Amino acid sequence: MHMLDIINSALRNNNYYICLYKNNIYLYNYIDILSFDNNLIMIKFDNFNLKIKGSNMLIKHMQEKELIISGNIVGVSYE
Repeated sequence: MHMLDIINSALRNNNYYICLYKNNIYLYNYIDILSFDNNLIMIKFDNFNLKIKGSNMLIKHMQEKELIISGNIVGVSYE
């Protein structure tokens, strides 16, 4: 495998995908929503839990493997 193929494979890891936009966060291939309220959302992924802090947050779009959360997002961390 060439070096560019290795880098491309790592960047396009399909295990999960998290994209942060202004006032939105897109999550792909999450496992479960652990907790949810207007100020804190905990999402379970395969190897970690994602913690999203903010205010006025809501689930804008939800499908089996996709989730879009909207609101005033002030912090994202993982455990």
